Amino acid sequence: MKIFYAGDLHGAETAFRKFTNAGKFYNADLVMYGGDFTGKMVVPIVEKSGVYTCTYYGSTVKVKKASEIPDLERNLRNAGFYPLVISEADLNRLNENDAERIIKEKQIEVLKQWIMLADERYQAAGIPCIIIPGSVDDFYLDEFLNSGSYLQNGDGNIIEINGFEILSIGGGKPSVFKYPREFSEEELAGKINELASQVKNMAKCIFNIHIPPYDTDLDQGTLYDSELKPVLDGDALATAPAGSKAVREAIEMYQPLVALHGHVHESRGVTTIGRTVCINAGTDYDQGLLRGALIDVGADGKVAYTLTAG
Repeated sequence: MKIFYAGDLHGAETAFRKFTNAGKFYNADLVMYGGDFTGKMVVPIVEKSGVYTCTYYGSTVKVKKASEIPDLERNLRNAGFYPLVISEADLNRLNENDAERIIKEKQIEVLKQWIMLADERYQAAGIPCIIIPGSVDDFYLDEFLNSGSYLQNGDGNIIEINGFEILSIGGGKPSVFKYPREFSEEELAGKINELASQVKNMAKCIFNIHIPPYDTDLDQGTLYDSELKPVLDGDALATAPAGSKAVREAIEMYQPLVALHGHVHESRGVTTIGRTVCINAGTDYDQGLLRGALIDVGADGKVAYTLTAG
């Protein structure tokens, strides 16, 4: 069976559209999305006296023609931002509750479109697609993650495909960012153990768990302090393990055939824990690039893999 896996696209339109075509492009038998659908920021395009101003990535863009707004919105969407066209007067009247409402509305709007698009394309291709939420995907989005007629939200379930059992768990562990879908290590261990007890054949089981195993080549991320500022190690950014001890202990204990992960964007790679092949596909979503992993599992249980980009 050939599996295409990707995740962590964080609202980036071009990268996600590539994902919806990836199964057919790679001739996959199964496609999996490892969580983190939503973007992290609404970016205002502020109108004053007929001029529209937008600041992102430390740069300011000014647009003097309303006809140019769609191109600016497209650039923002491809980078994973949610654009909001608004007058300066209206922007100044917004409060904290308004900000929370707006980002919720934007997340729902885009996710509904994405689920509909992926559902339609994978049904037309006849390729099963399993998705899970990531740590940034709030619980109010579950309604929409479950809305596909063909896509399957695997979170908290075991789904059998072509004789393989796909064990899926979304969300992450506690972090300084306080993302909405975070669980304690004890909770993660409980979720994994509950599902693992239902697996009929661990030799043909694939773990689809958003957060990677602790202290491996798959979880080395930039270290942040309590004020969310990167920590320096001399002239370089300090790094530290950002994965889950519960996930690592579960892989060591149960030894599934393959374990697929995301969450730590910069730690793309492959490692083994015992006999389990563990993969983090990584991401460069804001560059319009779809990074993924193509995993080929033979009838003899041998696993071959390729890290993809395109």
